[in-house]
Amino acid sequence: MVKYSKFFKRAKEENFEALELIVKKTDRFSFSFFNNEIDSYKMSNSFVISARGIYNGKMGTAESEKLDKNTVDYLINRIKENALLLDSEDKTFIFEGSKSYKKKNVFNKKLAIATAEEKVKAIKKLDRAVRSSSELIKDVSTQYNEETQDYTILNSYGLKLRSKTNYAHVYTSATAVDQKNETKAAFIHRFISDIADLDEKRYAQEIAEKTIAQFGSAPCASGRYRCVFSPEATGSLLAAWLSNISAEQVQKKSSLLADKLQQKVCSNKITVTEEPLRKNPFFRYFDDEGVAAYNKVLIKKGILKTYVYNLKTAYKDKVESTGNGYKISGKLSTELVNVSIKPGRLSQQQLIKKARKGIYIEKISGTHAGLNPQSGNFSLIASGYMIEEGQKGQPVALITVAGNVFDIFNDVLAVGRDVELQIDGYEVPSILIKEIAVSGK
Repeated sequence: MVKYSKFFKRAKEENFEALELIVKKTDRFSFSFFNNEIDSYKMSNSFVISARGIYNGKMGTAESEKLDKNTVDYLINRIKENALLLDSEDKTFIFEGSKSYKKKNVFNKKLAIATAEEKVKAIKKLDRAVRSSSELIKDVSTQYNEETQDYTILNSYGLKLRSKTNYAHVYTSATAVDQKNETKAAFIHRFISDIADLDEKRYAQEIAEKTIAQFGSAPCASGRYRCVFSPEATGSLLAAWLSNISAEQVQKKSSLLADKLQQKVCSNKITVTEEPLRKNPFFRYFDDEGVAAYNKVLIKKGILKTYVYNLKTAYKDKVESTGNGYKISGKLSTELVNVSIKPGRLSQQQLIKKARKGIYIEKISGTHAGLNPQSGNFSLIASGYMIEEGQKGQPVALITVAGNVFDIFNDVLAVGRDVELQIDGYEVPSILIKEIAVSGK
C-alpha cells in the first residue's frame, strides 16, 4: 500500500532491522429494544495503526489512532524509545511470511447492503414475537450488534495480508412472571450473515420455553450425579481445559499437559479440532504475527496431538509456529480460533435418556473466579434440570457443581450431535459424563 511506504522508508533510514504495521479499521452499528421500544442506537468507527520495529536488536512498539503527516515520525520515534528501554534477551521476530495462505471471501454482502431501517424493522418484529409468545413474559430486551473489520498486516519483508470480515449478533433476554409472582429470566443469541435468516417464530418459541421451564426451580439434594452438560456449559469447561495446550504454559511448567504429546489425556470419545479457516464470524487465515492459520487436530480420540505456538514459543522448542500468535489485551500470546468437539450420533434427548437418572446442567457461571485453569479444579454456580427416567424433570437452581476439568473430559461417556456456536467461538455439543458432585440443599 503506497500510503504506508513512507513508514518503511523512514525505518530504513533510522537503521531498523525490520518494521511491521498492523492497520485495523472497524465500523460498528448497534441498537436495542426494550419491550418493543427502541432504547439505544449507535454507529461508530475506529482506526488503529499498531507498529513494531526491531531497533538495536530490541523490539519496540507504538500505536496511533490517526494517520496524518505526523504519524510516521511519532511511531518511529516511539518505537526507538521503547526499544532502548527494554533489557530482555529474548529473540525478536518480525515474520517474513508463510509459503502459502488459504484466503477466503467471508464478507457478507447481503448484510452489508441491507439498510439500517431494514435491520431495525426485522429486529423489532423479532422482539415483538418474543413479547407475544406467552402471557407470562413481561419484559423483553433484544440487542443487535454488527461489526465490519478491515485488518491489514504489512512489513519490511514485503508481506502484505488483508482480511475484511463482517457479522451481526442478536441477543435477546426475556423475563417471565407466573401466577405465584415467581420471576425467571433466560436468554438466547444468534450469529447471522443475513437478516432474512432470522426465523422469529422459532426464535420466540425457543426463548419462551427456556424461560418458562424454570418455574418451580429449587436446589436439589446434595450428592454425586450422572450428568449431561449443555453445549454452553461444555464450551466453558473446554476453554479452561484447552488453555493447558498453550506452548507458553508448557514452557513455563504451569500446564498439566506438559510432556503429554501423543499420550491419552481424555476420553477416547473426545476429538477436538481448531478450524480458523471455517467460514463464520471468527474466520482467520493469518494470525497477528502474519503466520498462515490452518485447521488442525488438537485431540484425536483422547490423544494429545499438538501444542499451539506463536513465533517466540516455536523458536524455543525448535518447531514451526502453528499460526496461533494473537494479541490478548495488547500482549502477544497464543489463542485458539474456532474450536470444535467432533459431534457424536446422539441427540441431546438421547444423551439424557442414556443417563436415565442424574442431572442436566444447562448453565454454569463464575468460571473466571471459580475455576483454576492450571489445576483444573472448579466450584461453580449452576442451574438445570433433574434427569428422571431418561427425561428432563424438576428444574434446579442455586446449586454448586464441583470437580476437575481433567476428570470431566476423562469421564465422557458419550458426545451429542447438538452443536451450537458459542459467543466465544467454541462450537461444541452436549456431553454425558459419569458423575459430578453437586451441592444443593
